[in-house]
Order: sequence, then structure tokens, then C-alpha cells
Amino acid sequence: MSIELDVAISRALLISKKIQAYPDRTSIELIESYSLSLNFESNREKFGINAQAWNQVMEANIKPKFVFAHSNLLHAHPSTSLYYRGISTLSLKRVQQLATSVEKWENGRFVQVPPITRCELVARLYNKVISAIVLNSDNWSLEDGRRNLLATIGVSLDGTLRNVIGKEGERAIRERLLEWLTNHDSISVRRDQNVVFIGETESKRMVFANEPDIRFETQDDKGVWQTVCTIEIKSGTDPAGALERLGAIQKSFAETPARCRNIAVLGVVTPEMRRRLDRLNVARDFNLFEILNNPTEWDEFVKEIFIHTLRVPELELVASIRNVGAMRSDK
Repeated sequence: MSIELDVAISRALLISKKIQAYPDRTSIELIESYSLSLNFESNREKFGINAQAWNQVMEANIKPKFVFAHSNLLHAHPSTSLYYRGISTLSLKRVQQLATSVEKWENGRFVQVPPITRCELVARLYNKVISAIVLNSDNWSLEDGRRNLLATIGVSLDGTLRNVIGKEGERAIRERLLEWLTNHDSISVRRDQNVVFIGETESKRMVFANEPDIRFETQDDKGVWQTVCTIEIKSGTDPAGALERLGAIQKSFAETPARCRNIAVLGVVTPEMRRRLDRLNVARDFNLFEILNNPTEWDEFVKEIFIHTLRVPELELVASIRNVGAMRSDK
């Protein structure tokens, strides 16, 4: 199965599961079931509610709590932040920048109930944006707000989906490398969780980790492991995030030893990214799609690692025999 299909399936499943969980409905039910009095009237200015927007909502005969956030309701049910944030179309990142982080409020992972002062801060932000939306819409309705909510849930998945794509790329490369090694009868391979020992003496190993995603180490005469090669995998294909991914690569490779050979596997390379890559501590970079789908490119990739860098004796011998055979066939 190709990496593209893997990503497409993972993406579809993630979206389906998220929508089927009805996060919007859960928030609506919590708001609906909240029976305590919410004093909006005397706190409209404090809560950032525009008077004209308020009047429009009242004239449409919509209950205020289904449009405007109240600090008491947020304090009682922090997860309803998703509902008001959705109507206001604000991202988690933007709310954090302008008020405070609400991610744990919405996923229920907060250790303590957020203080009322923070709830007021968040409610004010939501209401200011919601007021602007109501004022600048023709005949704004609660249905419009609910559509915003669903759209915001979809947009919020973007970061998660990027992680899925990244994980799929990492998984594909790791599994392919392990499969390639184990398919060589001439070389001994032993796996111990995230570490793969290579060769009869097990003096070389491949380690699956983070920052970098994969590193290759050799053991010196004193038994000390030295990192000689690393691989960073950035599977994203959106050019807009290319430089951000490059920054992560730069950070990872900055921690490697001076003589370490660093390799990048990338989903896309923009012209500006190429210009900066050439100035970084990157020995070589490969296109993810090409090495997974083009046998010639894959051969070049594994040769770079196991023959030119790690210099695995068994593989060097195989390569040498093949080269001699090729020379004889040319004659």
C-alpha cells in the first residue's frame, strides 16, 4: 500500500471518528442542561457583547446562552469552550495568543477547574468576535453559528492531520528499512523494541526515536556508542509549512556530533527551502515519495546509509560482488 493511500485512509478515519463523536452535540447538551441563571443584561459590556448584536439575537428569539459565552457556564463546563470558539471561528492557537490556552478545557484534561477570571477573559474574547460576526452578517441565525462550529472543528483537525501524515511517513520509512535489512540473508539482524542491532558482532545499530526520527550508531573498542548518521523525516507536502518543517530539522541536526552524517527525507522542497537546506548541516536529502516508490532511488538511499556511512561489511561485500558482475556483463 502506498504512503499516499495510507495517509488518505488515516485522514478519513480520523475525520469520521471525530465527527461521529459529536463533540458539537455534547457541548450543546451541556449548555442546554445548564439551569442556573446567567446574568447577561448587566454584564454585557464586561463580557464584550455589543449592544446592537445583542438586540439582533433577542429579536431573533434566540436564547443568549446559545450565542454568547458566560464565565459562569465556562467555569461549570470548561469543555463548552469548543462551542463558543467554534461559533467565533477562532483557532486554539489564536485563543491562546489573545486570552489563554483552552485546549485542556475542551479535551477534559485539566487538573483543576479554570479560575473564573480566566473564564471571563475567554468569554470576553469569544463574545467580541461573535458580536462582530452577527453585526456583519445578513439575518444571522443560530444555524449560521452551528455551521461555523462544524467548520471550526474541521479546521482544528488540521494540526492533528499533519501529525498523522508525519507519523505515516516515519512508519513507512522505519518498516521499509527493517524489512530491507531482514531480507538480506548475508547480514544478522536482531530487534529489541526500538533498537535494531546489525551484524554478527552487533557493533552497529539503528535506533527509532524522536529528534532525530532514526539514528545509526557504531560501538567503539571501549563499548561506547557513537552516533554516525541520523535521519529526519518530514512528510508534509503543503508548501506553506515547508519552512516550519525545515526549522524542526535544523533544531534536530544541531544536536548531532560534528562528524555525523545527517539525512533529511522530505515530502516537498520549495525553492527557498532548497536554498536554506544547502546551508545547513545536511549531507543529503531525499524525496519521500521517490524513495518509497522508485526502486532506484530506494537503492541510493540505503547505499548512502549502510554502505557509504555505516560501512556494514556484509553489505559492502554484496555490493562489491554486484559491481564485479556488472563489469563482467559490460564486457
